[in-house]
This record gives sequence, C-alpha cells and structure tokens, in this order.
Amino acid sequence: MVELIRTLVEALTQGLPGLRGIQQEKRRRKLGAELFILYVRLNEAMLAADHIVRSLEIYVQRMGSHIARGDDRYALTAGNWIVGDVQKQIVNLTRISGLMTERGAALQIINPDAYNALHPLLSGKFNGLRVLLEIMRSGALPLGPTQEDIARATDFRDPAPRGRQHHMMSLMHELSPQWRESALTTSSEWGPSTYECVVQYLQERKPREQLTEIRTALEMLRAALEEHFTITDVLLEVGDSRLGSGSGGFID
Repeated sequence: MVELIRTLVEALTQGLPGLRGIQQEKRRRKLGAELFILYVRLNEAMLAADHIVRSLEIYVQRMGSHIARGDDRYALTAGNWIVGDVQKQIVNLTRISGLMTERGAALQIINPDAYNALHPLLSGKFNGLRVLLEIMRSGALPLGPTQEDIARATDFRDPAPRGRQHHMMSLMHELSPQWRESALTTSSEWGPSTYECVVQYLQERKPREQLTEIRTALEMLRAALEEHFTITDVLLEVGDSRLGSGSGGFID
C-alpha cells in the first residue's frame, strides 16, 4: 500500500510543469482547488500509513520479546491496533480515487509520462487501487503491491486504450490473489507466522524509507501549489462548488 501512495504522489508531483500552461482564470481556480484538496488527501493517506508502519514496528519489538520470553501476550492483539488506521485509509484512498479520475482536472494537466504511470492504477473497473480498497474493507491490511508489481502495471506501452485495459485486467487477475493472500487480517491473533511476515516486510520493503520519500514529494507538491495559486484562487472555487451542489463538490 505504501508503494502505491508513493507512486501517486511522485507521478503527480513530476507532472506539475503543466500548470504553467493554464491561462483561463476559471479553469485555474478549479484546478487549484482540486489540487489543494488532493494534496490534503494524500497527506492524510501518508499520515495513516505512517501510523500503520509504526504499529508494525512496535509489534515486531514486542512480539520478538514474547517469542523469546513469553512475557507479552498483548503483542498477539496487534491486528486490533491498526483497525482504526485501516478504516481511515479506506476513506482517504476512496477520496483520492474520486479526485484522480480521467474526468478530474488533476490528471488533465500532468505530463504524458506521469499520466501513463497513474492510468493503469486508477482506470477501469478492476484497477490496483480498487483491489486494495476491497482488501481493506474485508478487514485486512494489504502489504501489496510491491514496487515490481507497480512497474509491471505502469511500464506497459501499448498506445491503444483497449490494449492497456486488457493488460491491466490480466495483470490484476494475476496479482490480486497474491495481494489478498499476503494481507494481514485484523480480526485474529498475530502469532509467530505473522511476526515472520512483518519482519520480512519491514526489512525488504523498507516502508519507513518510502514514507520519507513520500514526505519529500508532498513538500514539492505543496511548494508548486504555493507558486502557482493563491489562497483566494482555492477558496473562491471551493465556495463556488459548494454553492453549486448540495453535497459540497470537492469536500465531503
């Protein structure tokens, strides 16, 4: 999950030079508001991921002691520790998915390379983000996708939409069972086998380092927003959207 958040943030940040070409004022305000809300949502997703990773790190410390000395049965309840953060992440990623659609202004302005990196993960009825959300809604913490999984999704170069969609469907049919199998249930005890899985995840996937990279990319995104938009741009469009639709448009 951390790898996916990092891919979303980095692709969006790398694609932002397209902001310089936006001249029409109404479109600029709409884009500024949408990107600002997207930045907030991505930051919230990063914070929830940070809390989850911290819980996993504490679990490894406490469960290691329990395995060695049998002195900390509370470590077995670690699945319960992360339930709240997993629920928060469902909300965060659902909102991010709603903003980063083909109809969203954010994807319309980023450069083609950044768009191609995001498109397979967000488009279609059976995409990477949707699979992760289904796993979390089932009461589990997904450890997938790996960076290799994301590379396989984003490196496909068939220019035809049907070819890209067929590739992604085939890939998701292959990868989604693996993601479900490797997910950590939050409703049962986390014993020695879960301990080994979490230790391997922390050592090999290095989520703490990835979170540092996400923070850096979010700082770059914030700097770009501050360079190209004013708070007036953002507040005017958010206000217009909320007045124009009873549900609040950008903010729910």
